[in-house]
Amino acid sequence: MKKLTLITALFLIFALALPVSASFSDVPDGHWAYDAIDSLVAAGVVEGYPDGEYKGQEAMTRYEMAVMVNRALDNMMAELEDRDDGLSYQQAQEIYAMVEAHMEANLPEEFTDEQVEEVTEITEVLVYELRNELRLLGVDIDALVEDLEALEARVDAMDVPEDNIEFAVTVETIFEVADYPDEDEEIGAAMKLWADDDALDLDLPTYDGDIVTPEDGNFDPTADDFDWGDADDLPSEKRFWQEIGFDVYGNLGRADFHLELDTIVNVFSEEKSAFDYRENNQEDFLMDTALLSVDYEGELFNTLQAGDLLDYSIATYFVDEEDLQGVEVTTDYYGLDWTFLTAGFGDDEVDDIYGISAATEVDFALVTGSVYHLRGTDGKTTNFSLALEEIALTDAVTLGGELVFNDSEDEDDILFNLSGEFAASDELTVFAGFETVGEDFYAFKDDLAGAEEGNNVDYDKFNLGAEFLLDANNTITANYSLVQPGDNYTVNDEDEMAVELRLDNLYGDFTNHALVEYTMDDGFAADRDVRFIEVGTEYAMDEVTTLGASWVNKDIDTDTGTELNYNYLKGHLNRELSENTVWNVEAKWIDGEYEDEDADSSSLTTSLAVSF
Repeated sequence: MKKLTLITALFLIFALALPVSASFSDVPDGHWAYDAIDSLVAAGVVEGYPDGEYKGQEAMTRYEMAVMVNRALDNMMAELEDRDDGLSYQQAQEIYAMVEAHMEANLPEEFTDEQVEEVTEITEVLVYELRNELRLLGVDIDALVEDLEALEARVDAMDVPEDNIEFAVTVETIFEVADYPDEDEEIGAAMKLWADDDALDLDLPTYDGDIVTPEDGNFDPTADDFDWGDADDLPSEKRFWQEIGFDVYGNLGRADFHLELDTIVNVFSEEKSAFDYRENNQEDFLMDTALLSVDYEGELFNTLQAGDLLDYSIATYFVDEEDLQGVEVTTDYYGLDWTFLTAGFGDDEVDDIYGISAATEVDFALVTGSVYHLRGTDGKTTNFSLALEEIALTDAVTLGGELVFNDSEDEDDILFNLSGEFAASDELTVFAGFETVGEDFYAFKDDLAGAEEGNNVDYDKFNLGAEFLLDANNTITANYSLVQPGDNYTVNDEDEMAVELRLDNLYGDFTNHALVEYTMDDGFAADRDVRFIEVGTEYAMDEVTTLGASWVNKDIDTDTGTELNYNYLKGHLNRELSENTVWNVEAKWIDGEYEDEDADSSSLTTSLAVSF
């Protein structure tokens, strides 16, 4: 008969999991081999001599060892003795099921590291040291090796206890230089160009509530109420610093947690900028951001995040990609996906946000309901929302919509939007949308069309677009939108129209894109036209090196002349020097005009990030 040796190691694992049996008279309890011998006795591998002794000092031949191993296999496979030489697939499945049942009945839930190591050592001896003798006894070594590999995969998948805390540190050393004009007026214009939302998208320093530049005469960084805003993100004439990130991973019971700590330390040189911003030498670690994330397998909650919630989005009419500090909890309860949030904006801002949302899938749509409340310097406001998404009217037509009721102090109003998508063919998808906002609707962070400094908004918006797959490597996207202002706008009340055309292209190792946007009467202001062009590429030179570049041209014209015009060019190189070391170089150049003041500026930044 052809024996199917599932694996001797399986049998030995069973033995390791069973209680220790009686030992031999010549092997006392304290003997160094006591546990190993008792494990072999429990497995039926060792029987000893008739006089009750083990006789461990006696020499044993390799054939005697092979006979003992084969005896254990015979005990385990006794029920297969009546089978023919060949095993059918069904018979093999039956054998596998039998062993599975035996494992479930005898194996513990977890193996200790010592048990796993012991089994590994024994199986290595059985497979390699005794392979010739086992072949003489009819054991299929090839099948044995296959079963050994299957066992190793099974043990790897088991929950073997390990250290439950791991640490990772990334140290990034950064050097930056930049060039600015000599005159204060030109420096101010360069700052405005860098800060544009299609360049670096920064909030410039403020003083007495006004955006300032050096030529304003009140550019006083030493004033108590001077707010630098995002000035530290403007390119510096000279800056040499480090950013250090700490990651702590761990497990506690049913919870997996991840603690991210970002610190900044500048120990190399005093910063020099063209706009009087300074960061002096700093040897102490300064906390930048911290976030604790917990995944929990239980009824209490599913995930928890506490700390700095960066680029957090609730909705465009409330908070959209803002940096918050707070706690978010998600959980499943009564078939609903719940999200709870309490947060603020940190620093000196006193606006606090409280929110709860619940989502569930029904037969025809994904339904989400939410309530978000704001308490701040401008009073209180509450948004009640009900959204339906993924409404499949047919296989080709999908709809979605949202109704928001806004209650702000003594005023209340609504926002309503509806969107649809039509898959006209495998290559063409058409989409359309409509949104209307009442005149008393309060836009907290000014992310809706026409919103300024917390003003109420009032408009009707229509958009129509399409995506067309030219071929496997080229996709064209086009979009047209029309925004009609309501009675809330008394000065700027022109219809805003925008056209956008985008091409995405794959060519070998290149990923390319080209984008053209043209907006007429931007912000509902008559004759305020914005033209935006962007061309970019990303090139994977090899497995460890990536190159990229992009060019942006932006022009804003009004009835009184050019408000802003610039060309912005940037390029980068990213190279993995080793498995844990990355080198990055980025060059930026901007040249243009801001309110009749010409300016140009450039910067070069290089960094080396090491992870361990």
